[in-house]
Amino acid sequence: MNQATPRRYNLRSSQRDVPIPYNSAKSVVPLRKRNSPSEANKGHKRQRTQQSHGPPFRSPAGIDLPRQSHIEQRPIVQLPTRLSRELEQPFGSFGQLPNDVIYQILSRTPYTLLGRMSMTSTVWKRTISAYVRSGSFNLRLTKDVENTMDSFSNEKLGSNDLYFSMGTLTKYLTINEKWSVRLDCLRMFLTMAYEADSSIAGIGKIVHAFALRPDEEIVMEEIDDIVTLVFSIVGSLVHELNGVVSRSDVERDLENTENAHIWFYEMELRKRVLTLFLNNGVTDPAVGLNKFFLSSVLRKFKEAHGVVPTSLIYLLFSPTTIYEGEEVIHWHRLSQISVVDFDDALELNPLARAMFALLQCKKLNNTLPWTKNTIFNLMEEITTYPNPWSMNTFVALHVLEPELVPIGVVARLNRNHEDEAGDMICTMKMLLFRWKMDVVGVIERALESIKTALKPEQCRTLFDRCWDWHQRNIDDLHRRLGQSAEEIRAEIESQMEVMPMLMKLL
Repeated sequence: MNQATPRRYNLRSSQRDVPIPYNSAKSVVPLRKRNSPSEANKGHKRQRTQQSHGPPFRSPAGIDLPRQSHIEQRPIVQLPTRLSRELEQPFGSFGQLPNDVIYQILSRTPYTLLGRMSMTSTVWKRTISAYVRSGSFNLRLTKDVENTMDSFSNEKLGSNDLYFSMGTLTKYLTINEKWSVRLDCLRMFLTMAYEADSSIAGIGKIVHAFALRPDEEIVMEEIDDIVTLVFSIVGSLVHELNGVVSRSDVERDLENTENAHIWFYEMELRKRVLTLFLNNGVTDPAVGLNKFFLSSVLRKFKEAHGVVPTSLIYLLFSPTTIYEGEEVIHWHRLSQISVVDFDDALELNPLARAMFALLQCKKLNNTLPWTKNTIFNLMEEITTYPNPWSMNTFVALHVLEPELVPIGVVARLNRNHEDEAGDMICTMKMLLFRWKMDVVGVIERALESIKTALKPEQCRTLFDRCWDWHQRNIDDLHRRLGQSAEEIRAEIESQMEVMPMLMKLL
């Protein structure tokens, strides 16, 4: 078989001419099929393209020409040039943009996307920074605030929320700047929002969106600067909180009904402070940024008054009651009850979470702004206002957050209050048993932390006090209730559960 490359003829040759018969007037000359080299072995013909060279010829004049209409030339805004015909420009794929087009883009872009655009290039960042300082942006913000509902909900925040998106814009716009520049930008946004009659909850959302980051990246000095900035903008808030600290306890007694207006005012003040600083989508003080803002607010008043004002803690986290159909703060509730059921203990949960939040609030260098000794002193102040709490209520506060138990027990042993330390362990055992909780798990973790912080002789002393409390309680129950009491059986069963853990103290 011949494997040679076939010859291609691009010109007409004598071998490829079609023979025409002589003396045949009706003979048909077939057309030669023209195939390109790339279309070899294909049966279709190559289509020809009409091409014209030179000036076009004039068409013949028409007959009865239509009346010529007048077309107005409307001005057309200069549009961006095609990217394929332009070199790369600082604005990205748009090429050169006129100023009016840039304004139309920025004025129609949501706040969150404006922040993301500012991180794409230096030119966009400079342009958006100038836009947010312009009067048109101020008018846009004011209009958006007027059209936004002022109500605060505990739903998860996101880019759809006006105030949260404004805080996100502030964060992204200055993310690579020095802290002083970032703080000035936040001051500008908060001032515009406050002057536009934004709600306190809205300002809180701006602050939280700006400061939002993982816990390990939090710098407490920056949180302190933000709190100071917020207090400077909402100037009356510091004065109102100082008034709560200095108010006499007699005015908070629910029996003095002539002071009812003060109760309503303090409840409204609580809501404002919580939505401003603990507005992280939930009202739990130990979640997310809430614990850092709570720490900063309390430290600010601690520096101003020398000690942490107990009344400020009660203002934010004490139980409430209903008076004339409205909710008011019950300042004396916890000193008047003795917690037995778990449902009663739930009234202590906000206070327990607040103490746990301070315990977890750490700086990047792993130093505690709130030492264990400071938290112990604060808990002692809280649990003796206005009168000392009952032992059940006091221990229930620790049981809700078991990490608080070692703080109270170790501090009492170091201060020669061994009897109270033993009472705490045994009362906690009884409460856990009544509430059908994990007695062994909670007691074991607490005793491990306690044993680590104590000397061997202190551990033996704690064991002796726990055993003495158990014997006294059995004798007291026998005297009051007789031999068939359920409380005696519960005491014996709970002691049998925790005894192996107590033996580890020896």
